[in-house]
Amino acid sequence: MARLPRLPARPTDLFDYQQERHITPHSATPAAPPITVTDDWPVAVLVTDHEARVVEAFFADVLDELFGPIP
Repeated sequence: MARLPRLPARPTDLFDYQQERHITPHSATPAAPPITVTDDWPVAVLVTDHEARVVEAFFADVLDELFGPIP
């Protein structure tokens, strides 16, 4: 019968990550070029009646907190 490989011992100190680590300084890496963000959305995003009803059904409580109840 084959024996299973022995697993390493479990750590006894589970909070070991809180100890300070000594990090050796290394040379500074050059800064990456800035990222350009572009927007190709239309000026007005169309929402169907069905989509609006779904949003209202699932987020009615949140929308009421943000904007108040519908008069």
